Amino acid sequence: MSDIDFEKDLEIDIENLEVEATLQPELFFKYSRLAKEARENFDMLKMRLSVTESELAQKARIRPRAFGLQKVTEASIREAVQTHPKYITIYKKMIKAKSYADLLNRAQEAMDQRKRMLELLVQLHGREYFAGPNVPHTPDQFWKQIKERREEKIHEKMIKKSRKRKRGSRE
Repeated sequence: MSDIDFEKDLEIDIENLEVEATLQPELFFKYSRLAKEARENFDMLKMRLSVTESELAQKARIRPRAFGLQKVTEASIREAVQTHPKYITIYKKMIKAKSYADLLNRAQEAMDQRKRMLELLVQLHGREYFAGPNVPHTPDQFWKQIKERREEKIHEKMIKKSRKRKRGSRE
């Protein structure tokens, strides 16, 4: 798990698209392999839980008092098994394994999106999108510029109105 850094692996260095493009298959394979291993781990825990459930149910049928059963019914056996510490321990591990497998599946999807973003960036680069004057690319920079321009226009209009009033009061 030490070789996982989602945020770092998702980053794209726009200045080095050729490097990013060559690293993409390696990153995608890394997360595909990790996702596969996580799914296998989940499946193994699921099987282990099923085996444990069967073993505990057999023991409960043989020695019902050891499981605190007064009456031996399928429902009481199932409840005794599902509240047994061994069952609960494996079940908790299985929940964590499923969560981790789901996370790695999302990471694998994110790597696929990263591939698509690289393709789009290469297209933009080919159309010389990144050439020319430096235009802000983040929404907050863009809106800040628009707000500043609006404020300048409002200020200019107020000055013009003020000048007209001064001229009108002189006449």
